[in-house]
Amino acid sequence: MFRRILEKTVFLLYTLLVLFVCVAAGVYWNLRDDLPQLPDSLEKINLSLPTEIYSADGEIIKVLGQRHPVNLENISPLFLKAIIAVEDSRFYQHSGLDHIGLTRALYVNLQRRAIVQGGSTLTQQLAKNLFFSFERDWVRKVKELLVALQMETTFTKDEILEAYCNQVYFGSGAYGVEEAAQEYFGKRAQDLNLLQAAMLAGLPNSPNNANPFINPERAMRRTQAVLARMEREGYISQSDREQALQMDLGLVNPRIESNPNQYFVRFVIDKLAEDYGKEFVHYGGLKIYTTLDTRFQQLAHRAVDTHLKYLEKRELKSGIEDPLQAALVMLDNRTGAIRALLGGRNYSESQFNRAVSNNRMPGSAFKPIVYMAAFEKLGYTPATVVEDEPTKFPVPGSEPWEPSNFGNKYLGPVILKKALMNSLNTVSAKLVYNLTPRRVIQTARQFGITSPLGDNLSLALGTSGVSPLEMAAAYSVIANQGILNEPYFVQRIEDFRGNVLYQHFFHGVQRFSSKTVYPLLNMMQGVMDEGTGRVVRQLGFHYPSGGKTGTTNDYKDAWFIGFTKEYAASVWVGYDNNQPVVDKNGNGLTGSRGAAPIWAYFMDKALEGKGRVNFPKPEGIKFQKVDTKTGYLPDLMTMEDMEVAVKEELNLEKPVAPETEVIPPLPPDREVTTVPTPLEDDALPKL
Repeated sequence: MFRRILEKTVFLLYTLLVLFVCVAAGVYWNLRDDLPQLPDSLEKINLSLPTEIYSADGEIIKVLGQRHPVNLENISPLFLKAIIAVEDSRFYQHSGLDHIGLTRALYVNLQRRAIVQGGSTLTQQLAKNLFFSFERDWVRKVKELLVALQMETTFTKDEILEAYCNQVYFGSGAYGVEEAAQEYFGKRAQDLNLLQAAMLAGLPNSPNNANPFINPERAMRRTQAVLARMEREGYISQSDREQALQMDLGLVNPRIESNPNQYFVRFVIDKLAEDYGKEFVHYGGLKIYTTLDTRFQQLAHRAVDTHLKYLEKRELKSGIEDPLQAALVMLDNRTGAIRALLGGRNYSESQFNRAVSNNRMPGSAFKPIVYMAAFEKLGYTPATVVEDEPTKFPVPGSEPWEPSNFGNKYLGPVILKKALMNSLNTVSAKLVYNLTPRRVIQTARQFGITSPLGDNLSLALGTSGVSPLEMAAAYSVIANQGILNEPYFVQRIEDFRGNVLYQHFFHGVQRFSSKTVYPLLNMMQGVMDEGTGRVVRQLGFHYPSGGKTGTTNDYKDAWFIGFTKEYAASVWVGYDNNQPVVDKNGNGLTGSRGAAPIWAYFMDKALEGKGRVNFPKPEGIKFQKVDTKTGYLPDLMTMEDMEVAVKEELNLEKPVAPETEVIPPLPPDREVTTVPTPLEDDALPKL
């Protein structure tokens, strides 16, 4: 009986073994053509090419994934023991697949009902890092195992361990133990003490969460776990572990570059990593050709640094702990290429990229979008007259909203061109009230603004957060007379062989007709020449251009956004903690004082030596002077006139009442009721 059971058991095991071999052979046969060809030496993989990022003018602005491979004898034995103990304690016993470790991990995961342990060996992890970083399905796991088995039969254990130590990612941009030792402790890998070795060994499993620069408490808990594992595996004694925990970790300050290009570079890396994966971007041997103009970027940094230092020293109220910050974005109107992107005044002090963050309110810089909505959806023109007066707007379920002009000054009846030039809040509010906020939001989307916008009347005053990049793109549409070119930052990507992996082809989309946009463009030229943006002219910038200031009611945000025929640029100034920007006299900092000088200096230097290119007038547009109070052609009663750009078919002559007809006397026996002849409605709508 026992013999029969034993024979059946042996037969079953033999059958399962044969079945496993057949399945494995079949899988290998189907996947063999997809498996990578192993080099004759793993050192060749360690010397693979780094990724290079270029500016538009051909300068290398960043090199990623640079490795500093070292031999096994130049790595601290303490680190080698630590990494084996925590990642693959049976490394020297298995042949690429650790059956015991895999079973143990499966048991622990089932017991805890979560994936808390992995069963991959160091060889499998090396195979994944080298060849399969981007696949996420079971096929990848099978390929990974097959390559690991092939590695084990081709190379020695020490060769595999050395390659692993030089390939694995330790966080903070450090690939390989030598670079990690330099990054975190400022020393060679061979000089690591026990505590430092244990901390580095704990990073590959979670390079971001256990990063000592980002989360020192979690990093130390992970280090303690590594030391406990080393003691359990017999690599160190209890005394060694206790002494290590008393050591000084010797963590150095993070190395942060102060190069102003870094805001743009980090933006590019993060965006590409979302699409291609961090490993491919850092370690793909790519050549990434960006749109950045390094001369413009240097000018942007100089303009921001100079003016902010002046404001802090000469004008602003002292005692503010946070430094004043700024952001600047410049776009090429013809293509949408980002030529400059500065996310703050100093990258080494703050890596937060304010140029692409949409948490700041644009204030009056949003008004051109409101006016464009009125032109498109209500048929208004720059000569349309609106009554500038204190007004209360009903708000369902709340108190009426009553916006006020800067300085509480009101002009009475005024044409829209002058209203924009003087940035009259009540006029903008009336436009939004007649349009409804939803229709203004629709127009903002046509301009390319994607940030969430509040469906409320205060949208008229720019109370929804946007980014400087978005605002530069929106104003670029005006400069392009209705054509939207989506902003982009990478022109071309090549692999290490020179094959083109990606190339950007721009194509503009006509979002508005040129006849509708050009009158707004002309109005914004008026803002620059005689309105709230005239400070730019006073500072010496005389190129044909248009623009608009922006200041929030509480002086937390100061903006200036403007454009020439070729470029659009936006500038934001404020505090990160949303504190009002106030000068020594208690007055708030406006866009004309805070942001416009930065824009003027930057654009003047950027365009130095270039010709003055005017904006072409589209067919069907005429220029005419009108009375700023009536919107009609000037007459003897006109106190002030202003030139406007309007469609040719628009009649701006003031309607004249017909002469009274002389009616002869009626006979005494006849009566008539006299009905006055009605005057024609004004040719232009009034509010």
